[in-house]
Amino acid sequence: MKRWWMVAALAAAALTLMPSHTADVGELLPVELLYVDCEQTGVRVETDTGEMGYGEDLAAALSDLKAAAPGRVFLETADYLVVTREAAYLLPQLRKILRPATRVCLGVNTDAGAADYLSAHKPEIMLKDVRPAGQQLPVLMGIGERYRLVSEGNS
Repeated sequence: MKRWWMVAALAAAALTLMPSHTADVGELLPVELLYVDCEQTGVRVETDTGEMGYGEDLAAALSDLKAAAPGRVFLETADYLVVTREAAYLLPQLRKILRPATRVCLGVNTDAGAADYLSAHKPEIMLKDVRPAGQQLPVLMGIGERYRLVSEGNS
């Protein structure tokens, strides 16, 4: 019986000594939409909150995004992912970063400002359903200040 109390006391002491990884809620920047584009010299990521990152690959661009943000960018809240044709090859990497239920579309003449439109016109395909080759993704077309979601296109 004495041994049981010693184990319980040691466990309690270990729990109180463990560092906690809490964040101030005011510092969190929840993201609704992540926009990914590839340019000649690297990858550009942008969020609906106005944060932007750039790097020679996706990891560097996301690191730049987080380093430049005035708080902690919270990608786990992203409901939508918009990738350009040039960035579609990054979908397998993005599956490891974003939630499986994140809705995906191919962006043509778009930017990260499409979150409101996509919340009313949800793309049918979720990130968990994206297949590597031959995937038909819905296409989000930007026409001036307006958007239009076309049911499918070639990725």
